[in-house]
Amino acid sequence: MKREYSIFFLILAIVSNMSFAQSACNGLLPFEEQNGLLTIEMESGVINDDRWKIATETFEGEQVTYLHWTGAQSFSALSGAPIVYKIKINNPGTYRFAWRMRVGLGESKGEHNDAWLKIDAEDFYGIKDNAKVYPKPLCNSDPNLTCAAGTSTQGYMKAFGNRLDYGFVTNTNDHVAHRVWVVFSEAKEYTITVDARSSYLFIDRMVLHRSDVSGSVAFNMSNPESSCYDELSIDAIEGVGEIELFPNPTNGIVQMKNLPVNSTLVISNIFGSVVREKNISEPNEDIDISTLEKGVYFFSIKNKLKSF
Repeated sequence: MKREYSIFFLILAIVSNMSFAQSACNGLLPFEEQNGLLTIEMESGVINDDRWKIATETFEGEQVTYLHWTGAQSFSALSGAPIVYKIKINNPGTYRFAWRMRVGLGESKGEHNDAWLKIDAEDFYGIKDNAKVYPKPLCNSDPNLTCAAGTSTQGYMKAFGNRLDYGFVTNTNDHVAHRVWVVFSEAKEYTITVDARSSYLFIDRMVLHRSDVSGSVAFNMSNPESSCYDELSIDAIEGVGEIELFPNPTNGIVQMKNLPVNSTLVISNIFGSVVREKNISEPNEDIDISTLEKGVYFFSIKNKLKSF
């Protein structure tokens, strides 16, 4: 019997001098939902823009590490600085989304309180009293759907909270706040994408919990960050040692050692699109990435194993 495995290996972050870094669990490997609950620290996503900042403060006796935007505010269009979080759903169903946030600048609950949010799922909406609202352009394409009041674009909704202290809240729809819900119909990988809207919205973590998991359980601050799903560790392949990758930074050539022969190296971007594949015929290979655009890329290894 022949079985095919996909092995995530590393993140390749190409900046001005084309450097890369490895991480075990930073939003590239999907965070895995277990028992209807998913908890992700906001700093664990793929951050490509240095206007996003990670900081730590002591607030009301609690030390909080949070993510915030320091660039220009963008209320009518995306900022073009998306942070992508990959997730793996094991238990399909209807989930509430909420992040733990506070207004980080000033004393107005209506300012510095929102970001753009998109969840790649079978259904993504705001709801209040059984009335649903949807992002554009989806809501414009179906007369039976209602668009969320306020701005939405390209599948993103304005996601806001109105707290001066930290708490779990994410709403959409101006004037009449609707909670954000998502339907995952299949057990598979999805993505959550956050883009900048307001500056100085302080976001600590985000939570997805299925409708049969109570808020008191889901929003318990003793809950650890969800672990990452790794379909098959490198150690599970017989004869493959620790794969090495260097130098860091690189001017365009990445040297890799201890690769599994007769496997395929796959390079993809943060949106999951494959930009290059290479058949591995030698355990040590030089990979030329000088022609790739600046950005963040995933390296994965596909290997076919025979078992009888």
